[in-house]
Amino acid sequence: MTLQGSSSTNEQDGPFAELLGIRPGESANGVGTAYMTVEDRHRQGAGAVQGGILVALADYAFFRACKSLLKEGEHAVTIELKLNFVAPAREGELMARTTIKSRGGRIIVGDMEIFGPEDQLIATGLGTYMTVYDRRTSPRAADAS
Repeated sequence: MTLQGSSSTNEQDGPFAELLGIRPGESANGVGTAYMTVEDRHRQGAGAVQGGILVALADYAFFRACKSLLKEGEHAVTIELKLNFVAPAREGELMARTTIKSRGGRIIVGDMEIFGPEDQLIATGLGTYMTVYDRRTSPRAADAS
């Protein structure tokens, strides 16, 4: 596994990830990755990365995986996310990876994993996204009503 960050072709997808120091990675063929370097601002009182930040990292990788499968005019939103923490993340580079397992009509299901230094498994989970259409701009939105 390569723990790098974004390349010049992968721009940040939104301000929330940037606020947390999360960097985009791969977004292709139903796989998405995201990266974060652990900083003091990410740690809770016991010295480990706060769980909500890890959830945000996993969710962002899931978004990147979904983004690679979306059709023109589609957007994807999280409707369910479950993450099991198996080891504390205390330092170094973290990488979240999501692999899409199923894409139905509007529902997308994916497996998520977060790895720390030396490929240590930090968390694993399952999530569900739903595709939506922008009612202001998409002709399909009228059909979905």
